[in-house]
Amino acid sequence: MSKHYLITILLLFSAFSLSSKTYFIAIDGDDSNSGTKTSPFATLKKAHSIASAGDSVLIRGGTYKITEGQIMRYSDNGLWAYVFDMHKSGSGESNRIYYGGYGSERPIFDLSEVKPEGNRVIVFYVSGSFLHFENFEVVGTQVTIIGHTQSECFRNEGGNHNIYENLAMHDGMAIGFYLVNGADNLVVNCDAYNNYDYLSDGGVGGNVDGFGGHPKNQESTGNVFRACRAWYNSDDGFDLINAHAAYTIENCWAFYNGYQPGTFERAGNGAGFKSGGYGMSEFPDPPEKIPMHVVRNCLAYYNLNQGFYSNHHLGGIRWENNTGYQNPSNFNMLNRKSVDEAVNVPGYEHILKNNVSHDFRRTGHISNVNKGLCEISNNSFLPNEIPVTDNDFISLDPSELTRSRKSDGSLPDIGFLKPRPKSTLSTARMGYTFKTKYEVP
Repeated sequence: MSKHYLITILLLFSAFSLSSKTYFIAIDGDDSNSGTKTSPFATLKKAHSIASAGDSVLIRGGTYKITEGQIMRYSDNGLWAYVFDMHKSGSGESNRIYYGGYGSERPIFDLSEVKPEGNRVIVFYVSGSFLHFENFEVVGTQVTIIGHTQSECFRNEGGNHNIYENLAMHDGMAIGFYLVNGADNLVVNCDAYNNYDYLSDGGVGGNVDGFGGHPKNQESTGNVFRACRAWYNSDDGFDLINAHAAYTIENCWAFYNGYQPGTFERAGNGAGFKSGGYGMSEFPDPPEKIPMHVVRNCLAYYNLNQGFYSNHHLGGIRWENNTGYQNPSNFNMLNRKSVDEAVNVPGYEHILKNNVSHDFRRTGHISNVNKGLCEISNNSFLPNEIPVTDNDFISLDPSELTRSRKSDGSLPDIGFLKPRPKSTLSTARMGYTFKTKYEVP
């Protein structure tokens, strides 16, 4: 490379860097301000209207009481209210649009007063790509429809290469995160908890999952839930039903799902990781190629019904280094016989490696599995049962699961269900705490 060419590249990069802007939002701001730190905007709607690729929108701490007047758009069919319609895109991995809490400050978007009559509410409707959302909370998201419905805190609808990091969606009536379309999106270090729809469908709460991955086309690949926690969501912790492309769930925890928050009063389905399936109707709508989802290095504790559940899937799922404890069934591999036959059969084509089951409440360590049609090795339950006792773990105190995250948003260090050094489980490298390098499909 010539010296002249190198100088030209550096000058272009310098000019590009200088073109990026930073805007601020604060609870005492005003949308007529200039958007600087000392003259911040008041609303995300205003900051979004002028942000472009490479820009950052920094949100000062405090609680932002969102009003219906801030709803940015309604869907063409009049059903959905998109509170924040995030349709703008960055232009690449290093030129994203960033929306995040300022420094160590942790802003909260309170949606408790947003109750548009007859509308499903989506707080962040994301159709843009190369976006990064980080370090804030969404609380109080509402449901206003009495019949069958759902609201969502985040919905990825067509956006690609987005990052959702260190976010919390809690104490509302909505699903925490919901992906419909889009590829290579990462949801990392996020929490969804205490979410319960007590209004629609008779108040069962059966449409409120912590995290939902439901890509509608086979091109929506590379999506990942990583190091996320889901607890006290009135339906499932993580749900991949009707997914047309493979999803990866890794290093995640699911506990107390299927209950009304703070109680053990039953609500919805209550699987920790509902990891596939297309329902049991006569005419399901699966893709031509059934995806093999990956669930690895995860923990499922005391969910209402299942720990790890294949949910009538039409093919296999890869289950690696997971630990189930005190679920009615820690591992349930139930499959549907075929597209044409709505019949439950023992699970086939699953890959089960290095998994641990300790204590169960009803059905067993593992249920509904056809051992001859699966690839099974080095689990505590199959192919040969390995006795697991309380003494194999550093701690069995579940209160550790809700400890605060570290300052960088990563999961807390806990001893709960972590194998003791030199224990049989540790030596065999089993369970969700075993660290290894995984290749993302």
